[in-house]
Amino acid sequence: MKVPSVKHAFTLVEVLVVIVVLGVLMSILLPTLSKAKLTSKRTRSIANQKQISIGYNSYLHDNRGRYPQVWGFAAAGGKLGNLTNSFKIPPKAPPGFDINQVAAFYGATTPPDDRPLNEYISNNYKVFHDPMDIGGTFLNVDSCFEAFGNSYQPQVADDMFRVKRVLGDLKETPGSYEWKSLLESDLVNPANKIVQGDWNWPYDRGDTWHAEKGEPGHVMLYADGHAAYYVFPSTKDMMNKWWMTPEFIKVRDAKGIPKRNGRGEYEYDNAKFRAETGQEFDYIDSGFMWW
Repeated sequence: MKVPSVKHAFTLVEVLVVIVVLGVLMSILLPTLSKAKLTSKRTRSIANQKQISIGYNSYLHDNRGRYPQVWGFAAAGGKLGNLTNSFKIPPKAPPGFDINQVAAFYGATTPPDDRPLNEYISNNYKVFHDPMDIGGTFLNVDSCFEAFGNSYQPQVADDMFRVKRVLGDLKETPGSYEWKSLLESDLVNPANKIVQGDWNWPYDRGDTWHAEKGEPGHVMLYADGHAAYYVFPSTKDMMNKWWMTPEFIKVRDAKGIPKRNGRGEYEYDNAKFRAETGQEFDYIDSGFMWW
């Protein structure tokens, strides 16, 4: 005699228990997986910038220890940017806004052959593409690599955010401080000297690619060749006029012209900087965490 099988149905309580257990597991696992993914991409960014550092070092070797001069922030290496073709001018753009001029200013229109580091990294343009590149900037581009041809921004032409300029800008007046690039022999502490970082450094919140919880964290490359994740002061502090630009603390002569030292570098009134900011370091201070 065949005994009929008995089918057991889950009760509502059992189903609810399973749902609760799965929810708890997901709440535990998702942050862990998300952090692991972030860490993995940050590691790849560090690897990219270390490889770019090899390009810088090779360039220094071939050019008597002087860093490159470039045609804008993006033009150290990478591919031709598509900013002029992809950018949509917003309705509220200021009168006379010219995307072609903006693209040239940033170096987006500089062809690969005129980007000095490319030949030193075997024209592997992908090295200049950060795995976390989600664009940004005041232009609100979707990808800095696609728009400018480079995900990484060196310190070009000016001292800013207490970081001394590294690369000279060929669009500046020939022979000027902004036109010239830094000499390797001028480095005091290469391990603390910022060369470049992911494009939106040093800002926080929506401008961060690698940060957790919107902190002002960025992957930075230093002159000794190491790259690391660094957390800057808040954007609010960095946008303070005493931090953002040294114009307010440049030492000037009787005619109001900024003074320079024997190397052509601007002289700063560091006593004024310390008094106004309450800090215990100079504006350009090789002993500080970064400069």
